[in-house]
Amino acid sequence: MITHRLALIAGVATALAVVPAAASAGAGQGGYTTIDVPGSAATFAASVNDAGVVVGWYTDSHGTNHGFIDQGGAFTTVNHPHAGTAAGQGTFLDFINDQGAMAGYYVTQSGANHGFIDQGGVFTTVNDPHAGTAAFQGTFLGSINDLGAVSGTYFNSHGKAISFAGPLGAFTTVDDPAAAPFSTFAGAINDSGVIVGGYNVFTHRVPHGFIDLSGVFTTLSDPNAGTASGQGTAAQGISNTGVIVGTYVDSSGGQHGFELSPSR
Repeated sequence: MITHRLALIAGVATALAVVPAAASAGAGQGGYTTIDVPGSAATFAASVNDAGVVVGWYTDSHGTNHGFIDQGGAFTTVNHPHAGTAAGQGTFLDFINDQGAMAGYYVTQSGANHGFIDQGGVFTTVNDPHAGTAAFQGTFLGSINDLGAVSGTYFNSHGKAISFAGPLGAFTTVDDPAAAPFSTFAGAINDSGVIVGGYNVFTHRVPHGFIDLSGVFTTLSDPNAGTASGQGTAAQGISNTGVIVGTYVDSSGGQHGFELSPSR
Protein backbone atom coordinates (compact mmCIF):
# COMPACT_ATOMS: atom_id res chain seq x y z
CA MET A 1 0.00 0.00 0.00
CA ILE A 2 1.36 3.41 -0.93
CA THR A 3 1.63 5.68 2.09
CA HIS A 4 0.65 9.34 2.54
CA ARG A 5 3.40 11.05 0.52
CA LEU A 6 3.58 8.47 -2.29
CA ALA A 7 -0.16 8.69 -2.73
CA LEU A 8 0.25 12.45 -3.01
CA ILE A 9 3.19 12.70 -5.36
CA ALA A 10 2.84 9.55 -7.51
CA GLY A 11 5.85 8.00 -9.21
CA VAL A 12 7.52 6.78 -12.27
CA ALA A 13 6.84 4.47 -15.24
CA THR A 14 8.55 2.83 -18.22
CA ALA A 15 12.28 3.50 -18.88
CA LEU A 16 14.30 5.88 -16.74
CA ALA A 17 15.20 8.84 -18.93
CA VAL A 18 17.01 11.92 -17.68
CA VAL A 19 17.47 15.31 -19.29
CA PRO A 20 20.81 16.58 -20.70
CA ALA A 21 23.59 17.69 -18.38
CA ALA A 22 22.99 21.30 -19.30
CA ALA A 23 19.61 20.96 -17.62
CA SER A 24 21.28 19.67 -14.41
CA ALA A 25 20.37 16.02 -14.89
CA GLY A 26 22.53 13.24 -16.24
CA ALA A 27 22.12 11.37 -19.52
CA GLY A 28 21.30 7.68 -19.08
CA GLN A 29 21.11 5.38 -16.10
CA GLY A 30 23.59 5.22 -13.25
CA GLY A 31 23.87 3.09 -10.08
CA TYR A 32 21.12 2.58 -7.49
CA THR A 33 21.71 2.33 -3.73
CA THR A 34 18.98 1.23 -1.30
CA ILE A 35 18.34 3.48 1.73
CA ASP A 36 16.55 2.04 4.80
CA VAL A 37 16.42 3.78 8.22
CA PRO A 38 17.31 1.17 10.87
CA GLY A 39 14.23 -0.10 12.71
CA SER A 40 11.77 1.58 10.35
CA ALA A 41 8.74 -0.13 8.84
CA ALA A 42 9.25 1.77 5.58
CA THR A 43 11.75 4.37 4.35
CA PHE A 44 11.18 7.13 1.78
CA ALA A 45 14.20 9.05 0.41
CA ALA A 46 13.11 12.41 -0.94
CA SER A 47 16.10 14.68 -1.66
CA VAL A 48 19.88 14.87 -1.82
CA ASN A 49 22.06 17.99 -1.93
CA ASP A 50 25.44 18.50 -3.60
CA ALA A 51 27.25 17.42 -0.42
CA GLY A 52 25.50 14.03 -0.62
CA VAL A 53 23.21 14.60 2.38
CA VAL A 54 19.91 12.74 1.88
CA VAL A 55 16.64 13.63 3.61
CA GLY A 56 13.23 11.96 3.65
CA TRP A 57 10.97 10.31 6.17
CA TYR A 58 10.30 6.92 7.66
CA THR A 59 7.29 5.21 9.19
CA ASP A 60 7.67 3.58 12.61
CA SER A 61 5.95 0.44 13.88
CA HIS A 62 2.95 2.51 15.04
CA GLY A 63 2.42 4.08 11.62
CA THR A 64 3.69 7.54 12.66
CA ASN A 65 6.00 9.36 10.25
CA HIS A 66 9.29 11.06 11.10
CA GLY A 67 11.72 13.08 9.00
CA PHE A 68 15.29 11.86 8.70
CA ILE A 69 18.69 13.17 7.64
CA ASP A 70 21.17 10.65 6.21
CA GLN A 71 24.81 11.74 6.28
CA GLY A 72 26.87 8.89 4.91
CA GLY A 73 24.70 6.29 6.63
CA ALA A 74 24.39 8.20 9.93
CA PHE A 75 20.69 8.95 10.50
CA THR A 76 19.15 11.87 12.45
CA THR A 77 15.40 12.10 13.16
CA VAL A 78 13.49 15.39 12.59
CA ASN A 79 10.04 15.99 14.10
CA HIS A 80 8.02 19.21 13.69
CA PRO A 81 6.80 20.32 17.16
CA HIS A 82 3.18 20.67 15.96
CA ALA A 83 3.01 17.38 14.07
CA GLY A 84 0.45 14.77 15.10
CA THR A 85 1.61 11.46 16.50
CA ALA A 86 -1.16 9.11 15.36
CA ALA A 87 -0.80 6.66 12.48
CA GLY A 88 -0.54 8.50 9.16
CA GLN A 89 0.44 11.76 10.86
CA GLY A 90 3.85 13.22 11.65
CA THR A 91 6.68 14.99 9.83
CA PHE A 92 7.73 14.62 6.19
CA LEU A 93 11.06 16.06 4.97
CA ASP A 94 10.99 16.58 1.23
CA PHE A 95 14.08 18.62 0.37
CA ILE A 96 17.47 19.89 1.51
CA ASN A 97 19.36 22.62 -0.31
CA ASP A 98 23.11 23.29 -0.32
CA GLN A 99 22.83 25.70 2.62
CA GLY A 100 21.20 22.95 4.68
CA ALA A 101 17.71 24.50 4.63
CA MET A 102 15.07 21.77 4.53
CA ALA A 103 11.51 21.94 3.20
CA GLY A 104 8.61 19.65 3.98
CA TYR A 105 5.22 19.44 5.60
CA TYR A 106 3.59 18.08 8.71
CA VAL A 107 0.20 16.57 9.45
CA THR A 108 -1.58 17.81 12.59
CA GLN A 109 -3.76 15.85 15.00
CA SER A 110 -6.77 17.13 13.05
CA GLY A 111 -5.35 15.81 9.77
CA ALA A 112 -4.63 19.22 8.20
CA ASN A 113 -1.33 19.70 6.31
CA HIS A 114 1.09 22.60 6.59
CA GLY A 115 4.28 23.29 4.65
CA PHE A 116 7.42 24.36 6.49
CA ILE A 117 11.06 25.31 6.06
CA ASP A 118 13.56 24.08 8.68
CA GLN A 119 16.76 26.10 9.01
CA GLY A 120 18.97 24.69 11.74
CA GLY A 121 15.98 23.55 13.78
CA VAL A 122 14.06 26.81 13.33
CA PHE A 123 10.72 26.07 11.63
CA THR A 124 8.90 28.55 9.38
CA THR A 125 5.37 27.79 8.14
CA VAL A 126 4.67 28.10 4.39
CA ASN A 127 0.98 27.81 3.48
CA ASP A 128 -0.53 28.69 0.12
CA PRO A 129 -3.25 31.31 0.79
CA HIS A 130 -5.73 29.31 -1.32
CA ALA A 131 -5.21 26.05 0.56
CA GLY A 132 -8.02 24.48 2.57
CA THR A 133 -7.69 23.99 6.31
CA ALA A 134 -9.73 20.83 6.91
CA ALA A 135 -8.41 17.27 7.20
CA PHE A 136 -6.61 16.09 4.04
CA GLN A 137 -6.40 19.67 2.79
CA GLY A 138 -3.59 22.22 3.15
CA THR A 139 -0.13 22.81 1.69
CA PHE A 140 2.57 20.26 0.87
CA LEU A 141 5.91 22.01 0.37
CA GLY A 142 8.18 19.92 -1.86
CA SER A 143 11.43 21.86 -2.17
CA ILE A 144 13.38 25.07 -1.84
CA ASN A 145 16.34 25.68 -4.12
CA ASP A 146 19.44 27.75 -3.43
CA LEU A 147 17.85 30.78 -5.13
CA GLY A 148 14.79 30.74 -2.87
CA ALA A 149 12.31 29.24 -5.35
CA VAL A 150 10.00 26.58 -3.94
CA SER A 151 7.71 23.90 -5.31
CA GLY A 152 4.74 22.12 -3.84
CA THR A 153 1.06 21.25 -4.02
CA TYR A 154 -1.97 22.47 -2.14
CA PHE A 155 -5.48 21.10 -1.77
CA ASN A 156 -8.21 23.73 -1.73
CA SER A 157 -11.47 23.59 0.23
CA HIS A 158 -13.07 21.62 -2.64
CA GLY A 159 -10.37 18.94 -2.45
CA LYS A 160 -8.73 19.82 -5.77
CA ALA A 161 -4.94 19.47 -5.96
CA ILE A 162 -3.03 22.35 -7.54
CA SER A 163 0.78 22.30 -7.97
CA PHE A 164 3.03 25.35 -8.01
CA ALA A 165 6.67 26.37 -8.38
CA GLY A 166 8.68 29.58 -8.35
CA PRO A 167 9.71 32.38 -5.99
CA LEU A 168 7.56 33.02 -2.93
CA GLY A 169 4.61 35.15 -3.97
CA ALA A 170 5.15 34.50 -7.70
CA PHE A 171 4.13 30.88 -8.20
CA THR A 172 3.57 29.23 -11.61
CA THR A 173 1.19 26.29 -12.06
CA VAL A 174 2.85 22.96 -12.99
CA ASP A 175 0.69 20.62 -15.10
CA ASP A 176 1.98 17.53 -16.95
CA PRO A 177 -0.32 17.02 -19.98
CA ALA A 178 -0.12 13.22 -19.53
CA ALA A 179 -1.80 13.55 -16.14
CA ALA A 180 -5.23 14.49 -17.48
CA PRO A 181 -7.78 14.10 -16.01
CA PHE A 182 -5.75 13.72 -12.81
CA SER A 183 -3.65 16.35 -11.07
CA THR A 184 0.10 16.84 -11.40
CA PHE A 185 2.18 16.86 -8.22
CA ALA A 186 5.40 18.91 -8.25
CA GLY A 187 8.11 17.38 -6.09
CA ALA A 188 11.29 19.48 -6.33
CA ILE A 189 12.98 22.26 -8.28
CA ASN A 190 16.75 22.71 -8.62
CA ASP A 191 18.73 25.88 -9.30
CA SER A 192 18.40 25.42 -13.06
CA GLY A 193 14.62 25.39 -12.74
CA VAL A 194 14.30 21.65 -13.52
CA ILE A 195 11.25 20.23 -11.73
CA VAL A 196 10.53 16.60 -10.82
CA GLY A 197 7.20 15.23 -9.69
CA GLY A 198 4.55 12.73 -10.65
CA TYR A 199 1.02 11.70 -11.52
CA ASN A 200 -1.08 8.52 -11.76
CA VAL A 201 -1.89 6.87 -15.07
CA PHE A 202 -5.61 6.98 -15.76
CA THR A 203 -6.05 3.36 -16.89
CA HIS A 204 -4.23 1.42 -14.16
CA ARG A 205 -3.61 4.03 -11.44
CA VAL A 206 0.10 3.18 -11.56
CA PRO A 207 2.31 6.05 -10.32
CA HIS A 208 4.40 7.73 -13.00
CA GLY A 209 6.96 10.47 -12.53
CA PHE A 210 8.36 13.22 -14.68
CA ILE A 211 11.12 15.72 -15.21
CA ASP A 212 9.85 19.13 -16.34
CA LEU A 213 12.41 21.12 -18.33
CA SER A 214 10.82 24.45 -19.26
CA GLY A 215 7.50 22.76 -19.90
CA VAL A 216 8.92 19.67 -21.67
CA PHE A 217 8.06 16.56 -19.65
CA THR A 218 10.14 13.32 -19.57
CA THR A 219 9.11 10.07 -17.83
CA LEU A 220 11.24 8.41 -15.09
CA SER A 221 11.33 4.85 -13.64
CA ASP A 222 13.22 2.66 -11.17
CA PRO A 223 13.84 -0.77 -12.80
CA ASN A 224 12.92 -2.59 -9.57
CA ALA A 225 9.49 -0.97 -9.31
CA GLY A 226 6.27 -2.94 -9.78
CA THR A 227 3.84 -2.05 -12.53
CA ALA A 228 0.50 -2.91 -10.90
CA SER A 229 -1.92 -0.52 -9.24
CA GLY A 230 -0.42 0.92 -6.05
CA GLN A 231 3.13 0.13 -7.13
CA GLY A 232 5.58 2.22 -9.19
CA THR A 233 8.20 4.87 -8.44
CA ALA A 234 8.12 8.39 -7.01
CA ALA A 235 10.89 10.73 -8.17
CA GLN A 236 10.94 13.36 -5.47
CA GLY A 237 14.25 15.21 -5.43
CA ILE A 238 16.89 16.42 -7.89
CA SER A 239 20.20 18.01 -6.93
CA ASN A 240 22.10 20.64 -8.89
CA THR A 241 24.52 17.90 -10.01
CA GLY A 242 21.71 15.80 -11.45
CA VAL A 243 21.32 13.18 -8.70
CA ILE A 244 17.69 12.09 -8.35
CA VAL A 245 16.21 10.40 -5.27
CA GLY A 246 12.81 8.99 -4.47
CA THR A 247 10.89 5.89 -3.50
CA TYR A 248 9.68 2.82 -5.34
CA VAL A 249 7.16 0.12 -4.47
CA ASP A 250 8.15 -3.31 -5.81
CA SER A 251 5.89 -6.05 -7.16
CA SER A 252 5.52 -7.55 -3.65
CA GLY A 253 4.43 -4.24 -2.14
CA GLY A 254 7.79 -3.54 -0.47
CA GLN A 255 8.72 0.13 -0.13
CA HIS A 256 12.29 1.30 -0.75
CA GLY A 257 14.20 4.52 -1.16
CA PHE A 258 16.51 4.94 -4.15
CA GLU A 259 19.28 7.22 -5.31
CA LEU A 260 20.02 7.56 -9.03
CA SER A 261 23.46 8.84 -9.98
CA PRO A 262 23.87 10.22 -13.50
CA SER A 263 26.02 8.31 -15.97
CA ARG A 264 29.42 9.78 -16.65
